Amino acid sequence: MVGHGYEPNINALLSTKTVVYNMDTDMKLKLICFSLVAMMSLPMICVVTANTFPSTLSQQNETVNVTIQNFAYTPSNITITNGTMVLWTNKEFLISHSVVSDKKIINPDSGTRSPMFDSGSLSPGASFSFRFNTTGTFTYYCREHPFMRGTVIVT
Repeated sequence: MVGHGYEPNINALLSTKTVVYNMDTDMKLKLICFSLVAMMSLPMICVVTANTFPSTLSQQNETVNVTIQNFAYTPSNITITNGTMVLWTNKEFLISHSVVSDKKIINPDSGTRSPMFDSGSLSPGASFSFRFNTTGTFTYYCREHPFMRGTVIVT
């Protein structure tokens, strides 16, 4: 405003913010930017870049992959945040495997105890996923090859 000793700093009003998210190809992203700049009907530029979001900032739709190959889970020990899904994929050529929780839960209807998660037999190329919605340490094994073990720590 001329005559009042005030000159707006246009560089302070026109800022660029970079927003980075980790996305799988199957995930959809809805990005909404709010700012003083947007409320003033001035442009706000947001850039989305895949595969660079820090793993410590888990989102409800995040998936962590575990490979089953050479009679091992890789990685065998993972730490995730509450709400993260783990996807196990059998990459063996001819061997079936499974993913079975050591932790048992009681079915309220029947009163029977069963594993918290159980993939059943995973033929080569098959996958199994489980979303961890409870904090704690969860160990698992392969029913066909009990020496195969893994751990999921949920924070």
